Amino acid sequence: MAVERLTAGQAFHRTVQSAFLAGLAGASGFRERQWQLIRGRRGRVDLAVEVDGDEQMLVIIEIKGTDWDAIPADRVMRNLRRHLRQLQAYLDTAVEDMEAGLWEGIVGALLYPGRPASAETLATIEAVAGEQAVQVTWYDDVDWHL
Repeated sequence: MAVERLTAGQAFHRTVQSAFLAGLAGASGFRERQWQLIRGRRGRVDLAVEVDGDEQMLVIIEIKGTDWDAIPADRVMRNLRRHLRQLQAYLDTAVEDMEAGLWEGIVGALLYPGRPASAETLATIEAVAGEQAVQVTWYDDVDWHL
């Protein structure tokens, strides 16, 4: 079961990356790029977009293939916090780059396949992410998906 879930998650990553980058306008993007984290650790950003315009913006998107309906209610917060910590590690480094003048602003986003059926779970995910100024995007809701 874990292998199938991993394979499905990887396929979802590739689909999202391809769809997003194919429709990108006014910006440049990259996927699966090595990322230097604070304290010398390394990570891999799922999708990042450099927005050209009046301000140089960096948008870091962490793609998760999470099926929230398959997760017991008592484990939702644990999973969400883990996703937010991972994204925050990338954002922390980007903030250092922003302070050094590379970016004028940065934005973080979590992208999931679809909204959970539970209104309570949906509200929790969006509220907790919002408290950390992280946008939550549902792939089923976007107009650029394949």
